[in-house]
Amino acid sequence: MTPDFNSQLPPQADAVQEWLARLRSQQGLAKAQETIFYLMRKFPDHLGLQVLRDWHDPVWWKPIEFGAIRLERRGPEHFEFLWSLVLQKDFAHQLKHLPPGLTPSDLMLVLSNESTAIIPESRAITWVIFKGEQPIGISMFVNINFKNRTAEQIMGIMPGYDTSFLVADAYFSSLLVAYNCLGLNKVQGLIYDSNESAATLQQRFGFQREGRLRQAVWHEASQRYLDLIQISLLHEEFLVNRFIQRYIGREARHPFLMRRQEWPRSTGDRHRE
Repeated sequence: MTPDFNSQLPPQADAVQEWLARLRSQQGLAKAQETIFYLMRKFPDHLGLQVLRDWHDPVWWKPIEFGAIRLERRGPEHFEFLWSLVLQKDFAHQLKHLPPGLTPSDLMLVLSNESTAIIPESRAITWVIFKGEQPIGISMFVNINFKNRTAEQIMGIMPGYDTSFLVADAYFSSLLVAYNCLGLNKVQGLIYDSNESAATLQQRFGFQREGRLRQAVWHEASQRYLDLIQISLLHEEFLVNRFIQRYIGREARHPFLMRRQEWPRSTGDRHRE
């Protein structure tokens, strides 16, 4: 049912959220943004609408420049590059979120949905990593949990571009989004035990190895269970890590990346900056 936007009574936030999702799907992101901004002008003190407005802020879809790389929110315009990753089976396997058997139409549907999704509904955000105009990898946070302030980080950079500076630029810009923009307390990674080098690299960046999840996932190609290495970095560790903070301090940073936000743990809580 369409909310009565002409009423002088504030609409229910849940009804508005459902309507905005329908608008994004059927008429595009811009129409949903226009609608929520109109409602906020009409009901400026409505806390539920304030949160929806903040999640529809265009800044979430703008590229992030950091050091020598740029993060672009993944969308249909990146199809050609992302499909090339799907075809590189070993690379796709390490990423875990490019499943085998994915078809071009499947991928395009995923990209179309992601391009208009808001994070509290999708519980994920994915960027394509660029060096200049060349796409070189992807960075994502999945399983974002605002109650527990946690998410899993997944990153892959193409061979030939996986130099220490480019990797660090991609990791630290992504972590700024995680701890500041998303207000997370813990970022964790689950890495195939065959990719020990990735776990070692993230430990150099300050992550702590928490343990090994034995026979955690089934690998269809090898017909066996695989172990996962579990690593994590807490917000408090991120703040006091001298290497990370020195590195970040050398780079120009958009104010959006530097503002710590606390999103509602539930619909009844208020968003704080």
